[in-house]
Amino acid sequence: MNAMICDIPRVLRAERLKMKGTLAFWLALIAPAVIVSFQIMSAYMNRDLYYSRVPFDAWSGYAIQVMILWGLLMMPLFVTLETALVAQLDHASSGWRHLYALPVSRGLLYAAKQLSGMALIGLSLGALTGLTVLGGLAMRLLMPGLGFEAAIPISEIVEFSALVFLGSWLMLSIQTWVAQRWPSFIVACAVGIAMTVISVIVIESDYAGFYPYTLPVLVANGFSETIRPLNILEEGVRPLKELLVGSLGGLLAAAIAAWDVTRRDVL
Repeated sequence: MNAMICDIPRVLRAERLKMKGTLAFWLALIAPAVIVSFQIMSAYMNRDLYYSRVPFDAWSGYAIQVMILWGLLMMPLFVTLETALVAQLDHASSGWRHLYALPVSRGLLYAAKQLSGMALIGLSLGALTGLTVLGGLAMRLLMPGLGFEAAIPISEIVEFSALVFLGSWLMLSIQTWVAQRWPSFIVACAVGIAMTVISVIVIESDYAGFYPYTLPVLVANGFSETIRPLNILEEGVRPLKELLVGSLGGLLAAAIAAWDVTRRDVL
């Protein structure tokens, strides 16, 4: 047990060094910028519509729209690509043969892969939070009088991002398992794309609150159990079911995936 504890920082450090400067790392910074830029351009091009709704809570409405765009359009495909890229760091060079020969717990090796994916998703949401604030400041200059002159609700936006992060754990665990279980990059991407396409249909059903690939956007929009949109930044409003399914379900799925992958002799 003591040896395993001592191995944890070394395994995590090795994963960090492998990801440093890779496409997976840079995508975690680039993808949020695409979403925020899209939202700013959309708001500016439809500014007459926005001004017709004044007064309204500009910061909250803007932050919610950014998170919904992220959760619906970008996050499922982003998680798919990131987990596939992380897995390919070892699959491409038959690295698992070498890793399994090391005197390190296989479960710990898989946990490091899971945590690497979580770190990248967390980094992307951290970048999205910062860029959301910068985007709002840009809209303050581009669209004066819309309401962005108000104080920036940084704590609420950070909380917003944290809740979306928790809601994504189940999807992340599934994609991590697929990417680690099958060496083919195409298989991992195909599964993620197919599940994302299915989510477009499922999101209108009563099962959306249990489908891993719709959980982030449901959390982002603060849906109730009757799929009625609510403001997640409102006092007392929290999509608890989606958060529990996403976070606790993600931990359970990660444990099952680790058991499945680590019991195999060769990946």
